[in-house]
Amino acid sequence: MITSVDKLNEKISDCSARLEGKLSGSDGKRHIVLCGGTGCLSNNSKEIADKFREVLEDKGLSDKATVNQVGCFGFCSQGPFVKIYPEDTLYRLVKIDDVEEIVESDIANNTVVERLLYVEPSTGEKVSKQDDINFYKKQRRVALHGCGVIDPENINEALGEGAFKGLERALSMSRQEVIDEVLAAGLRGRGGAGFPTGRKWQFAYNSESDEKYVVCNGDEGDPGAFMDRSILEGNPLAVIEGMMIAGYAIGAQNGYFYVRAEYPIAVNRLKIAIRQAEELGLLGDNILGSGFSFRCHIRLGAGAFVCGE
Repeated sequence: MITSVDKLNEKISDCSARLEGKLSGSDGKRHIVLCGGTGCLSNNSKEIADKFREVLEDKGLSDKATVNQVGCFGFCSQGPFVKIYPEDTLYRLVKIDDVEEIVESDIANNTVVERLLYVEPSTGEKVSKQDDINFYKKQRRVALHGCGVIDPENINEALGEGAFKGLERALSMSRQEVIDEVLAAGLRGRGGAGFPTGRKWQFAYNSESDEKYVVCNGDEGDPGAFMDRSILEGNPLAVIEGMMIAGYAIGAQNGYFYVRAEYPIAVNRLKIAIRQAEELGLLGDNILGSGFSFRCHIRLGAGAFVCGE
């Protein structure tokens, strides 16, 4: 159980070292990560991951490499994606039949499988690293930080990315100071109105009520929408932490995720994240010994919005 700021920082330090070991190879292993977003999963990403584990076992390489799934890489037309750490080699349009070749060539013999690399249309050049692909070059993930890097079903990897450091800082401030910080940041809602988040929090803070709630609207009803879904699937703890900070600022002790039932992967990963945070004492009563208590709940939408017909 993490019951104090000191224990949280110790845990984050340990998790950061483990995550850095995975990304840099200092732990002496290769790490195979597969996109676990909806698009790639619909193209057999889970089955590809299972095949990697099977082939590694058959070839006696299970102690040399790990396999896990992460959040959406973006650029879904090129999925399923497979990335090999620490070299940061990115393979695209991977099929189950490609797994044995990747293991034999790359994992066993450190030889890149050239035919599975991305090819830049303008130059015909093969590119082995994600950040060198034009689609990604100018991107800087803010809301989507950690997506495509961390395992969304492993709270330790989220902590390695700095999860709950924002909450820790918020709890050291007054509620009004937190709201002032959000106002000064100019943060706005992601909907069409772009309403200033700090103003919304200020209205809720000023409202007198025995009970207040934070609601996460994850019920985007547009066909094929991937906005809220990608965040909830790729780094659910980031959203949970944001709700906790909002709850602290406005004086709420309960947060509700309202998620469309057609997002089963997001819902499942939220449930896992909530359970793991509760087990560590990062959700519940007297969080980090601060006196602040907060719990998260999930409610599923029944399917609506674009249904005028």
